[in-house]
Amino acid sequence: MLLTLIIRPMGSCFRSVWVILICFSSLLADEKEPITTPAELHSAEIAIQKGTLEIQQGSVNDLTGYSLETLVDGLNQANLQEAFRLLRSEYIKREDLDYLSLNRAAIQGLLERLDFGAMLLTEASRSARDSPYPFHSARVNDEIAYIRFGRFSKDELSSFDQVMTEFRGEEKIKTLLLDLRSPQPQADFMIASEILSRFRPPNELLFKIRRPGNERPVLFPSKPNPVSWGKEVVILVDHETGNVGEIIAAVLQRKNKSLVIGEKTKGLTVEYRDVAIGDDRILRYAIAEVILDDESSIFQKGVIPELPTDPDVESKHEVYKATQAGKSLNTYLFQKERPRMNEAALVAGTDPELEYYLAKSNGRETEWDTEPPEDRVLQKAVDILLTRDFLESGKRRKKRY
Repeated sequence: MLLTLIIRPMGSCFRSVWVILICFSSLLADEKEPITTPAELHSAEIAIQKGTLEIQQGSVNDLTGYSLETLVDGLNQANLQEAFRLLRSEYIKREDLDYLSLNRAAIQGLLERLDFGAMLLTEASRSARDSPYPFHSARVNDEIAYIRFGRFSKDELSSFDQVMTEFRGEEKIKTLLLDLRSPQPQADFMIASEILSRFRPPNELLFKIRRPGNERPVLFPSKPNPVSWGKEVVILVDHETGNVGEIIAAVLQRKNKSLVIGEKTKGLTVEYRDVAIGDDRILRYAIAEVILDDESSIFQKGVIPELPTDPDVESKHEVYKATQAGKSLNTYLFQKERPRMNEAALVAGTDPELEYYLAKSNGRETEWDTEPPEDRVLQKAVDILLTRDFLESGKRRKKRY
């Protein structure tokens, strides 16, 4: 018989695949066939093309208004068993529907429905998911500081403390931009609690991890830390924000009332386990779920920003690479405009555009030929803070007079 899989329910979207597996198990049991295909059996595998599936689903939508998933979810166990029987007995390519191919189709459909709750990786794809960027910090202006984590590792905590001590010592700095958009699908949850301890009072429950079958969750309280930040924090997120970044953003959004800017995150707030199941095949699946102090979960829901911004991920990576190479972050926030003719130049009898046109006529490149990449999320955050500071300074001036 097909091995019975015990899967913790993660939403109604998994019901049909689970029913299919049960149905298929019953079918095989009735026929008394082994689940494992003998080594000598070399039938052609079922060609399940994602593009084809999408075309079929689209046509179903056009005709009935229901998606393929909705139609499958409407079948009970008897319906599914009958569908399997018909396909294995009357389908024109029924010789392709051997047990190995059906099992592969079942696990493919299951992984597609579980989405990032479970995934099949290779060593190369697992390594590619790690962030290529290191920790980075910068001063935007006298009042705004910027910090970006890379891999959320222990090594970055010392750099974080050093920079935080420096920023905290400057009275003019009143806002910290915390960039959590470095792609990092999984990391140590202890790092999340360590980082959050710099923003929250000690001995406060930050979050907990709950495992199926274990009534006692693992608690993560804040710890006393000599380096702390009690000023304003603005958080940047997007769909590349990993599980540790999401936990930090969710806790600070609730407890510090921090403004979150960017794109809705995926909701990766689970603990994964990686198990090798074949030649260069790794099954990564969720084994525990992060629960916030109010018993809520953002798994598969994500962090929802107060100020949604469509990100340009490619430009973000260009800015990350440039700052990693030593370029100033402000180069991409405050762009220098090309000199143009104005009234002052006319009065002075000068032409500020002359140098630019001479360079172009001689075929020389200028700094204005190519527009620098724009990190939209970061740019919006800075623009909002600068606008707010400008308006507040205007109010202060009015009060003086």
